[in-house]
Amino acid sequence: MLEIMVVLVIAGLLMGMALERGPMKSDALTFATARSRVLDSLYEAQMLSETTGETVILEVNTPTSQIVTVHDHVPQVRRISGPARILLPKPGGGFSPRGDYRFTADGGVSGPSLVVTLGKHLCLIRVSPVTGRIEAVEG
Repeated sequence: MLEIMVVLVIAGLLMGMALERGPMKSDALTFATARSRVLDSLYEAQMLSETTGETVILEVNTPTSQIVTVHDHVPQVRRISGPARILLPKPGGGFSPRGDYRFTADGGVSGPSLVVTLGKHLCLIRVSPVTGRIEAVEG
């Protein structure tokens, strides 16, 4: 009987620790969600420009963690909530507070490199002006 009680107490403590931490508080999950939201915004802007035949502008504002898609003078705001950060590294060093991406109807895209980071997780997102490819490299 005593052994069963000890096993139940230990199992209860382990479950309590697992529930307290939980998957919703996982840095990896929070980072993956933020990375997906940024990539989805880029892919959606690219698809919108190709399907409408018009140029679409995507504005990234790092201090507010907002991504604004502008098409036909109508802004669509997407906020990256949580502790994950968006950074726009400058070629000479430092970071830019704002970056613009221009998606054209022919599949072209221009804009700066972008970094999504949280704790030890990091993802560099680059766009190719030649091929229009959006590339995400985790490090």
